[in-house]
Amino acid sequence: MPHLPLDRDNTNLKLGDGNEVDLQYYRLQRVFSGAIDLADEQGEYTVKSPTDVGTGKAKDEKAPLSEIIEVLNNRFGTNFTEEDRLFFEQIKEKATNTPEVIQLRQANPFDKFQLGLRKMLEDLMIQRMNENDKIVTRYMDDRAFEDGAFAVLSKVIYDNIPTPKDTE
Repeated sequence: MPHLPLDRDNTNLKLGDGNEVDLQYYRLQRVFSGAIDLADEQGEYTVKSPTDVGTGKAKDEKAPLSEIIEVLNNRFGTNFTEEDRLFFEQIKEKATNTPEVIQLRQANPFDKFQLGLRKMLEDLMIQRMNENDKIVTRYMDDRAFEDGAFAVLSKVIYDNIPTPKDTE
């Protein structure tokens, strides 16, 4: 790292042969903190988008959750199904509606967002697991709750399975 030349007493900055101005003091001061909004105007300092001629298009990197299941199965040898996709869907919905996650997203680029999201996502998964556990426990322990849930679930399941004549 280059160093600035000082005088013999190591107190004043010396540039050139002494005929120039010597820097004796400096002050570092923050004059702005926050996001910089770029106007969509044609001007001397206009930033061009990556889709301008000769630059190539950015790829859409959004992957549906079903692709995430496929990647996890291939990479880790798991046997997650479309049913398991619903767990990730629940986590995604919970996260995208959590004020802290929204604030994290609005204040950070993707790499910084990921750093802040890791612990929040872990907490959401534990919360979802606890909520599912509460539902199962209540279903098993409360006969009235079981009857009510069973009535709704049995009808939904029945209506969603096609009969042989529906598939013809």
